[in-house]
Amino acid sequence: MIVKIKSHKRAAFQKILEYMVHNKDRLVDQNKRSFAVTHNLKGNTIAQWVKQYKENETHRLRNRIDSVKLTHEILSWHKDDAKNISLEKMEAMAREYIQKRNPRGIYVAIPHFDKSHYHVHICASGVEYKTGKSLRLSKIDLQKLKVDIQNYQKEKFPELSKSVVEHGKKDENRLTEKEYQLKLRTGRETEKEKLTAALKTCYKKSNSRETFFQLLKECGIKTYERGGKITGVVSDDKKFRFNRLGYTEDRLLYLDRSIIRESELKEMRRPEFKETRGRELTESRDNDDDKKIIDQDEKKNDENESSRQDELNEIRNGGEEKSEVQELEK
Repeated sequence: MIVKIKSHKRAAFQKILEYMVHNKDRLVDQNKRSFAVTHNLKGNTIAQWVKQYKENETHRLRNRIDSVKLTHEILSWHKDDAKNISLEKMEAMAREYIQKRNPRGIYVAIPHFDKSHYHVHICASGVEYKTGKSLRLSKIDLQKLKVDIQNYQKEKFPELSKSVVEHGKKDENRLTEKEYQLKLRTGRETEKEKLTAALKTCYKKSNSRETFFQLLKECGIKTYERGGKITGVVSDDKKFRFNRLGYTEDRLLYLDRSIIRESELKEMRRPEFKETRGRELTESRDNDDDKKIIDQDEKKNDENESSRQDELNEIRNGGEEKSEVQELEK
């Protein structure tokens, strides 16, 4: 499940709710039924909801010019899960999301279907219900929310396997909210997706950093420098750093290492190298032969020493026996 949150600094409750309720993309079943989840709200009309949203905003504890008045939040599922998803499942996940998001907020959730994608639009208040405390999420809280709601989906609806996302894993092709919405409306690749695809192809074909930059140039992709060093590319008059696109210094350095490795392999193939290496191996074998001879000599010395000791023992035993015989004869 993908979770998107867009903040609004204007009290556009009416506009957002009108879109959610009356847009042609609102999802209904074959009996023309849909759902509208409301939380901490009374009534069933947009006018009633807007009045309560605005009234709740008056309780805000801290008013600033850039205060977030509401957030437009979206839960979406992969198009390949279309056959396994239903209004009932979407409603259950929307309700669970609200509980995990912050049950003290004000919410309206409506299902939509557009460009083969099932999704739920949620209008959330900027502050908690009647407390005036901000409903904002830190990056850590947002990450935890994404993981928690997905774990709920995996546990309750394992059949939605195509909609499982690796939250927390950096995605070099991640789209902004504006790009994501544009892609949903048009169904076409964004400029960033085209750019990252071209970068990926050029990187695979490169065996050095310079080759990588040259291939980018041949593809019509301009690079830019910072401090005399190429650090990114330019697309649609926008600058994108390599690091932000997933091409870190380590990945670029890996290309240069491939040249060093290739040079080493060429060196190993040279006749002079083989001759030198052959002498080293011969000397190594000679040293091994010398060691074997020394080991054999040491072994023989040990055997001779053992034999000498046995002879001495026999001589001693023989002398003792002779003495005993002489004693008996007396």
